[in-house]
Amino acid sequence: MMRRIVGLGLPATCLLLAACSSNPSREGVAPLPELPSNSVTLDDRWSVNVGDGNDGEVVQLEPAVKAPAVYAASRDGIIRSVGRASGSVRWTRDLDVGITGGVGLGDDVLAVGTEQSDLLLLNSKDGTTIWTAKLGSALLSLPRLTQKDVIVQTLDGRIQVFNISDGKLRWQFDTPVPPLSLRGNAAPIVSGDKLYAVSGQGDLYQLDLKSGLPIWQTRVTNSRGRGEIERLMDIDGDLVLDNNGTLYTAGFQSQLTATDTVAVRRRWQINVSTSQSVGLDGAHVYAVDNDGTMAAINRITGELVWKQDGLKGRKLLSPVIWRGLVVVGDSDGYLHLFSPVDGKPRGRERASRDPLMSVVVDAPQLLTLTTKGKLRAWDVKP
Repeated sequence: MMRRIVGLGLPATCLLLAACSSNPSREGVAPLPELPSNSVTLDDRWSVNVGDGNDGEVVQLEPAVKAPAVYAASRDGIIRSVGRASGSVRWTRDLDVGITGGVGLGDDVLAVGTEQSDLLLLNSKDGTTIWTAKLGSALLSLPRLTQKDVIVQTLDGRIQVFNISDGKLRWQFDTPVPPLSLRGNAAPIVSGDKLYAVSGQGDLYQLDLKSGLPIWQTRVTNSRGRGEIERLMDIDGDLVLDNNGTLYTAGFQSQLTATDTVAVRRRWQINVSTSQSVGLDGAHVYAVDNDGTMAAINRITGELVWKQDGLKGRKLLSPVIWRGLVVVGDSDGYLHLFSPVDGKPRGRERASRDPLMSVVVDAPQLLTLTTKGKLRAWDVKP
């Protein structure tokens, strides 16, 4: 069954599917925060068009970077390799079929999911197809690539691992899918010989990457509502694992949870409602709520360090850490820069007149991809 919201009234549909654009003059949208006199300004280094972006659909396509190129895809099937320093197009591939998930990147290969529920592995040097595998369900998240495997989790809850050499299915593991959820899911992550993934019902799994056998399972989210819609919860933001073995998950109408994957215990948990991934630096976890609030949480204790509500009503993307700043994009095309210490505004740039779809750090530059397919590289002005 496709994971989608059905039978909802218009207001709920706009909230859950992010179909309502953010208008600064609309009621409930906060005015842009005031900036300091010494605010950080950005320099537009280069820009490239990549197809039609998300083509008005609820898909989250993210550029991938590996020197010397940036790889970006659009919903209408265009993939482009762009020189990360110059912005020059290295090659373009039109798949003649829509793309729903990607871009996943490995050594000299990249992977995407198509609207025909196929997984494609391409040569990153010229975009030619190496192999195609049937998934059986839509892929809306990033494929994960290791030296030997391509790992995906599709909308029907299945985790599938394919040989990177020939595309043969090595194993699959089924996770439960609730009858009502957001149309999306978090991408699994790999650490050594272990794989971590979450189910639509809020369970975190550690699996043996070689065999697919479950090692342990623990609950990381709980429903907080009474009615059917209020009890709806899902984890769509990608999992984040730090160097100490703590894994961070955040879900819609549920919680942000820090799980110790070694001791298999919950370190801390706070209420949050988000469909985005969290950001992480040495001191804090950064999360954006669906109402446009952004918060910094102490990584060790789970205590709230600061909260920034100056972006309320704006559809925020996953926060990223760049040049010692917390950066978050919104549906009005703005990049907002904040201090990680106190959450005060440090800068702002109108990256596009169209909504931003993803913001990716490619040190020392920052990459933005809009819903209309405009890929741009940014740096800080001297």
